[in-house]
Amino acid sequence: MGKIDDTIPKLAFLPALVITIVFGIALQLAGDWKLMLIAGALGALFVRRIRKAFLVGFLGIGIAWSILFVYLSMTAQAMDVANIFISLLGLEGLGIIVIVISVLIGALLGGFGGMLGRALYEFIDEILPSDGGGEQAPPPEPEKVEEESESEE
Repeated sequence: MGKIDDTIPKLAFLPALVITIVFGIALQLAGDWKLMLIAGALGALFVRRIRKAFLVGFLGIGIAWSILFVYLSMTAQAMDVANIFISLLGLEGLGIIVIVISVLIGALLGGFGGMLGRALYEFIDEILPSDGGGEQAPPPEPEKVEEESESEE
């Protein structure tokens, strides 16, 4: 069995971002906002650094939710619903704030999901044996330190 990083190809930032956007839209259509952690983690499969994993998850889910909110604003009455929620706080006509906060929360979920996924992949890769016959290589033996002679008089 190979390691995760050996099995999944490393992609550049932009293709990994597009894959994360697609995962984000698909999982958001499932109807559960908590799935954005999984979408971010799936996007982190294609990058090898934890910072890039956060950025891929953050930007990917942020863009995915922005696309969905733009679609809902054009086809449904998403802005009217947002204005109703913001008017409960006494702020009239600022429904866009509700949408911006929602996109920011989704982006943070995707970013933290990407970080969690990347850390989990690295942890699993350390545990999995390499392809060298199914056995892990023994740890290197410590070098012996030569003792200096104490016979100086």
